Amino acid sequence: MLITISVIVGLSAAAAAVTGFGFNLVSVPLLTLAYPPRFVVVLTLLLGICASGLLLLRREIRREVEWRVVRPLFLSSLAGMPLGVALLMWGPARLLKAVIAAVTAAFAIVMLTRFRPRLSGGMLDTIAVGFLSGILSTSTSLNGPPVALYLMARGLAKNRFRGNMVVYVFLATVTSVVLLAAGGSITAQTLLLAAKVTPVLIVGFVAGVAAVHGLSERHFEVTVLGFLVVVGLLGIASALR
Repeated sequence: MLITISVIVGLSAAAAAVTGFGFNLVSVPLLTLAYPPRFVVVLTLLLGICASGLLLLRREIRREVEWRVVRPLFLSSLAGMPLGVALLMWGPARLLKAVIAAVTAAFAIVMLTRFRPRLSGGMLDTIAVGFLSGILSTSTSLNGPPVALYLMARGLAKNRFRGNMVVYVFLATVTSVVLLAAGGSITAQTLLLAAKVTPVLIVGFVAGVAAVHGLSERHFEVTVLGFLVVVGLLGIASALR
């Protein structure tokens, strides 16, 4: 089990370093093909703190953050997180697996087609997006997709989009871990496993940063997103069997 998790974590960290989008978006659907969803959600949230933290070390990401955008999204997400905890603790494992796979595939398809949703940009939209992200954060660890689509609808420049996304995901992930720990969902065994594979995550991230200069970023993104579409569809099929 450790070898499989380590390989997935390393590859996910490298992909996140190159593309700037979710470590969890890559790692969670892959891990749920082999392991129970509740175990995967808790493990990837723990690792996600490290992954987002490493991205925040990059100055070009920090300087693009707009707190007037991130703050209301994060505060709205707090209302949805308790519901997500309840779904994780008492929701059917097959349903959780199907939701994870569906969110992964749908988001990857949207990104591949470069579809831009139309939103009014008002406070009601912000609250709805944050609330949905909060539910997904503690139930599936996939807090990024709703916020990513919201930021895309605002027409943000690429670097500003990444800066806001990384900070939001970091805050939402840390808060989700705190809530799950308070609810008794995080065990010493999971913490130990997360600690064991964290060095692999760091190595994967560093390798991704080193490789990014020799890669066509858009081509790499298309490859990763295409892969996620396949993984998501396989996950849906597996959950429905």
